[in-house]
Amino acid sequence: MEDADERRQIGEVQERLIAAYADQPTQTVADAVEAAYRHFDGIRVRDFVPLLVERRANAALSGNGSGAMADSHLAPPHHDE
Repeated sequence: MEDADERRQIGEVQERLIAAYADQPTQTVADAVEAAYRHFDGIRVRDFVPLLVERRANAALSGNGSGAMADSHLAPPHHDE
């Protein structure tokens, strides 16, 4: 079950990625974010879902599969998903 704060954070992820991938159609970016978000349906611990969504969508949009965030210098150190 999603809550309003999580959905707000996903919206912020979408806005960041739309800016980062200005060369791609907005709907393509929105679809990638939504697909990444739906990947985590059914997960009970939701604290890191927005971060994981951003990584997944960014990897899908960049085509390199690295999962690096658009603003990687702002990201904390992480382990693989």
